Order: sequence, then structure tokens, then C-alpha cells
Amino acid sequence: MNPNSTLNSWLQNSGEYQAGKTFEYVMNKYGLNRDQIIRLAGNESTIGTSPLAIAAAKEVAANSNYYDEPYSESLMERLENNFAKRGFDMNKLGVVVGNGMDSVIDHLLMLFCSEQNSIVNYTPTFIYYDFAAARRGIEIIEVKRSEPVSSLAQAVKDNSKIVFLCSPNNPTGDAIAVNEIEALAKELLAQNIILFIDHAYIEFAIPSYDCSGLVEQYPNIVIGYTFSKAYAMAGYRVGYALMSRELKSKYLKFCTPFLCSRPSLAAAKAALEDREHLQKIIDNNIQGKAYLITELEKLGYQARTSQANFLLFETTKPATEVLETLMSKGIIIRAMPSVSERALRVTIGKAAENQAFIKALADV
Repeated sequence: MNPNSTLNSWLQNSGEYQAGKTFEYVMNKYGLNRDQIIRLAGNESTIGTSPLAIAAAKEVAANSNYYDEPYSESLMERLENNFAKRGFDMNKLGVVVGNGMDSVIDHLLMLFCSEQNSIVNYTPTFIYYDFAAARRGIEIIEVKRSEPVSSLAQAVKDNSKIVFLCSPNNPTGDAIAVNEIEALAKELLAQNIILFIDHAYIEFAIPSYDCSGLVEQYPNIVIGYTFSKAYAMAGYRVGYALMSRELKSKYLKFCTPFLCSRPSLAAAKAALEDREHLQKIIDNNIQGKAYLITELEKLGYQARTSQANFLLFETTKPATEVLETLMSKGIIIRAMPSVSERALRVTIGKAAENQAFIKALADV
């Protein structure tokens, strides 16, 4: 049997998702030990997961032979209560939970799009929007991030269903003003188009960039969140989204059940209660970002303004060349060819990790 003859036609030339290099890759390639390697490539928190979350995961792990709640109802309720405490009308709004934010994106595409439809991206941006859409044969319309936000509404076609807007944006780090996003949401609402706002990094941003207050007024807005970044739970794979109550009912009717593991759900609920650990990660990011910006400037590099937990900068050499040299020294960062062939992205780590990165970069 030839698998290519049975694949959906749009998958024939579809590429693979390209993740950052792992500890194991660098260990095997350069003969380094695990404790000699610093990974600042995936925008994970190197401070680590909340001890309360780890303890909660361990406590329930022994019962993992049983499925947990089909739609993560208890975490959903906890998150909705948190939004209610912030003054949101949860009679109008609801939260859904997924296996990372990726599964929320996948389910929205499943709900709204077929191979006859299109989506709009504001590029360069998080590559998963393209990846998930391409797997379904969906047309991808790209608007350059150098264009005004209003260009997204102008780019939609009759067959467009979703506009994706990452703010703060990965990999550039910039965030879009709420008033600009509101104007876009209003235009898209008139065209019956969903606006998905990716708030994966919103905990690191200036509060005025938080778009959650728009969802009550604009039912076409869906805001995606994750526990992977500020909550330091990338390996647990828990994401969620805020949306209208009406859309939530449709979403739950069609989404895949049992998306999150029992330990992941327990850890996420515990992490929400550990505000001290969350603040520790946010404070570390503020301090580390200031240090890296200053030290990069001393080396002659200009980092882009970032509202996230990473910095994007360009080197005088090809990024892949610098990347390999840094990995040979035990430092893993990320090349960003979607921005330019000289663009690199570095996650903000702990003080000693940031210092080691700067030293290695200076040697390069």
C-alpha cells in the first residue's frame, strides 16, 4: 500500500511542525551532560512549576488508570469563577479547557472551517495557526505585521472564517493596543467572522494590553490562554479559552473528550492558587528582560520591544550559524527564519542562565 495515494490531497506537500532543539539533541550531538546545557528556546519558564502544582499532580497520579472529567469541568469552573471575581458576567461568557492552547485552535478550525474556507494571519506569528489550517486544506491569507491591524479586516474573503491575532506576538514580542483590536473585532463581527486573540503571554505584558474585557461586547471574539508560559507548566499541556456562553455550548458538543490528563488538571487547579509562584516568575522576567536588553546593546545588538518572556534580535551572521555555535557551548536558543535569516529568539531565563547566554554570545 502506498500511503501517499490515500492521504488527503492537501497533505501531500504539508510540512512538519518544527520545534526547538531539545536537551537530548544537544547532548547527543556535542557530547555534553544534561547539567551543562541551558535551554532558552521554547519560551518555557526555567524557574520551574509551582511546588503546589507538582504535589497536586503526584497526589492524583496513582488514580490515572481512570479517566478524569470529560471536559475538565472542575478546572473550567475554577477559571470561570476567577473571571467572575474580576467582574465578568459569566452568564454571558464561558471557558473551555484543552490539551494546550493548540487543541483549542484545532477545535475552532473543526467547528468553523472546511477545505472551502480561509483564515487570516498577521505574520510573522505563531506557526501553529498555519500548521493546523494547512492540515485541513484551509486557505491561509497572510497580512504582514508591518501593515496596520485594520488590514486584517480588509484581507478577509467571502470564504474567510477566522482571523488569528497573537498579542503579545510570538516571535516578535510586540502587543497590539486594545482599541485597535476592538475596532477590528467590530468590523469582523459585521462580517460574521471569528477573531481569535492569542494571549499566551499576557501575564508578562503591561495590563493595558489585556483584551479580555472585549469578549462580553463582541461575541465573535475568542481569547486563548495557556498554563505553559507564566505558570511554567509546558510539559503538563493545559490551555483554555474565554468565549461567549453560546459558543461554549456548541464547542463542548463537538470537542474531543478527556483532553487533559488527571495529573495535568490537578496541577493546573493548584497552580491557580499559587499566586506567589506566579509573581516570582513574572518578577524574574522583568529583571531578566532588562538585563538582556542592556547586555545585548553592549554587544551591538538591538532587541525588539517585547511584552512577552523572550527577546527577538538580529545578528551580523546567519542565525543558523550562530545557533549551532551556541549549542556547541551548551546554550539552546531559536532561529526565526519567518522574521529573517539573521533573526534569533532567546527566552528570558534565570539570572545565571541569562549571564551564561550573554557570555557565550560574546564569544561567538
